[in-house]
Amino acid sequence: MADGSWKGIVDRDAFVLRPSARHLSVEAYSDDHEAKSRLLKYLRASDDLKTIHARLSEDEVIARGISRVDGLRLVRIPSWECIVSYVIATNSNVKRISRMVDGVATRFGDIVHEELHSFPSWKQLREASVEELVGCGLGYRAKHIHALCRTIDDGVIDRMGALPYEELRRELRQLPGIGDKVADCVSLFGFGHLEAFPIDVWIERALKRLYGATGSYAKLRGFAARRFGEYAGYAQEYLYHNERRLYKDGRCAFSQV
Repeated sequence: MADGSWKGIVDRDAFVLRPSARHLSVEAYSDDHEAKSRLLKYLRASDDLKTIHARLSEDEVIARGISRVDGLRLVRIPSWECIVSYVIATNSNVKRISRMVDGVATRFGDIVHEELHSFPSWKQLREASVEELVGCGLGYRAKHIHALCRTIDDGVIDRMGALPYEELRRELRQLPGIGDKVADCVSLFGFGHLEAFPIDVWIERALKRLYGATGSYAKLRGFAARRFGEYAGYAQEYLYHNERRLYKDGRCAFSQV
């Protein structure tokens, strides 16, 4: 929004978030007394950033600029929404991804507040044909989403939520439209495994520029696991933000040692 605030849906609740220098004010359009707790879970408000920063500061590259990303947190997206959104996001840019996700929500989700729609459940999307999904701009991804709706239900989500990271990752990679990167994105943002380290072109650049690390996805993932450990997901977020900021305006928090 023009004033720097954000209005949107978290899970099935509508909120307006207004940030200030030290606080985040929240306006909720919901009578559900659990709405606030769902928002706090989404924002990972309980994460101990002090402990996370202390652990990541053992890395000399991260240590040099971690104070400049203070306050930047990961989010915890509802698992089903996260799976579908990241399959939709493959081989696309941010603007198109937003249009596709919004199109799916508007077409198949429920109106929550004014023009805002919830992300559709697997039951709602299961009613959609491939042609209807293509009509939301999904292109070839429509077949993957159509197949996912016939593969996943609440029981599958609950079972995957109980799996350790490596087992979850292997299972996710068996699903339609999910490869290495999407499996790590979903493990991190949809199931809360902070050791996951998604690798895209920006992270490849960051690892090469800052650490001289190159190679296959598996090799880079192993490098990140050894370097950043249990908080690799936070390191990824900081490195990604840093690389995008460097590309945009030449400023960055992290530089080579």
